[in-house]
Amino acid sequence: MKKTLFLTLILVLTFCFSMGAVTLKILVRPDEGGVIELYTKEFEKLTGVKVVVDYIGWDQISIKTTTALMNKGGGYDIIFIPSAEKSRFATMGQFVDLNEWFTEDEKNEFLKSFVDYYSHEGQWIGVPWYSGSAHFVYNEKYLQDANVNSENLSTWQDVLNASKAIVEKSNAEYAFTPSCKYPGNYYFNYGTILLAMGGQFFDENLNPVFNTGIGVEALELLVEGVNQGVFNPAGVSLDDYETLKIFQAGKSAFMLNSTWSANQAMLPEASTVTDYAKVRMIPGGKNSETGGLIYGGAFGITKASQHKEEAVELVKLLTGTEAQMMHAISGFNLPTRNSLFEGSRLEAINKAWPVYGELVAQVEVGSFGPDVVWLDPFRRTLATAVQDAISGKKTPKEALDWAARQAIDIKSQYE
Repeated sequence: MKKTLFLTLILVLTFCFSMGAVTLKILVRPDEGGVIELYTKEFEKLTGVKVVVDYIGWDQISIKTTTALMNKGGGYDIIFIPSAEKSRFATMGQFVDLNEWFTEDEKNEFLKSFVDYYSHEGQWIGVPWYSGSAHFVYNEKYLQDANVNSENLSTWQDVLNASKAIVEKSNAEYAFTPSCKYPGNYYFNYGTILLAMGGQFFDENLNPVFNTGIGVEALELLVEGVNQGVFNPAGVSLDDYETLKIFQAGKSAFMLNSTWSANQAMLPEASTVTDYAKVRMIPGGKNSETGGLIYGGAFGITKASQHKEEAVELVKLLTGTEAQMMHAISGFNLPTRNSLFEGSRLEAINKAWPVYGELVAQVEVGSFGPDVVWLDPFRRTLATAVQDAISGKKTPKEALDWAARQAIDIKSQYE
């Protein structure tokens, strides 16, 4: 690592010595796997640049980041940009265009889907740091008890059809517990099931289409599972962390959840079903093999930063091949560099993280969903609609028609 950075860091050192002490400030989410701490310390040793990192919990980071961006970066040089907030943060106009700091060859080292997503009005505002996806996890023992072959779960209808036998013949209380509560519903329940079955949220003009065809079928399937007594009705008020706990306790046979949660289901210290938790591609629909929502995080550099050159070099280090490999192995975060999705490096990570290959395969076929500033209020609306249908307050069609009208109203407020 030191050799590959030598020439660049010599330039940074020269700048530091000529201008005096330099301090970089970073605003970022919790450090899973200790990778940020490790590499910022390495950067400090190599350059003499001091790095101050503010780790903010997921429950507060949106507010903290919004406040910082409203105040021209709030004194931060580098700010973490979660994919769910990308559009909103981008419109605040406080990030530099990274095209001025990276060559085309350097950009091409990252997944094109992530580079494209973190671009806004022709400017590239975020260097992709990690990726993630919804994943379908199952309890192999429960399927064996019910004589169900996981390879035959090609569609969500197959999942529903197999659920009755699983509940009758295994120790699972329910075959599946949906995460209907915001924010889990969007990524790890209805939103991903909709895309996996071949549906969409909106057409090319951002007119709602989720309340027609496949969108209605997806919600009808969830409601039918609850009505048949094979999908857990308690899911109406549960988020993705709570449904993870249910799966870890051996109370459900299937789980649709995040990359992090998929791994938590397999960790001996966290789960009672470690030996039986397996991953397969998310089931699809009649005309769709698989699909689902993906997510990720990136680092942006603020326009107000007085040390952009040093900030760029630190971001290159944090998102480098070695750092991303470690972030995967120790923090269970999937990478964004193409070289880590294939060949010897994929094999190397797979040795330390045996399900890695299956997890990255899901990322490669996923999509980010609608790239709109009003994503968050839309996600809240969609969760309410799903909860109303699951609880029987409305039919699936009525609930989704209501959500479609709300989406149109929300969209108009941002135009």
